[in-house]
Amino acid sequence: MVNERLAALLDEIGIETKKKIYWEESIESIQIVKTHPNKTDKKIEDVRVLLVEDQPSNRKTLEVYLKHKVGKVDIAENGKQAVEKYAKEEYDIILMDLQMPIMGGIEASLRIRKIEEERQVKRPTPIIAFTANYYSDDKDISVEIGMDVYLSKPFQCKTIYELIQEYV
Repeated sequence: MVNERLAALLDEIGIETKKKIYWEESIESIQIVKTHPNKTDKKIEDVRVLLVEDQPSNRKTLEVYLKHKVGKVDIAENGKQAVEKYAKEEYDIILMDLQMPIMGGIEASLRIRKIEEERQVKRPTPIIAFTANYYSDDKDISVEIGMDVYLSKPFQCKTIYELIQEYV
């Protein structure tokens, strides 16, 4: 059962978090769920993005699109790499696929939130979760563990860009 797995993971990592959904809509074939943004006044051309995606074609498409719009795009091919990169460097926003080998986006996000808790950050890094697994519990779990946006695939790159602008 998903809730038992999530409870065990939360207990293992040792964090508590719950966000409130403030906006949810389905547009054609995609679903977007958002929590309240905690915006900064950072210019979009200075934004540092960590893109976490295991599929090379999806990763490349987003990277090529974003690299001309934001300051920096770092790549992680799975959740384990994302946690390692996050532990070493600061990012303004994280784009996190949920279904990946080695470590999925849910576990990686929990571990990132734990790092933030240990660092006592004032503003947690916004995490935009995306998945092709539209009919799973991922939406509820994503918000429950502290992700800021849930987005179902397929989506347009401009949707991600608009979300980045809304959350940084």
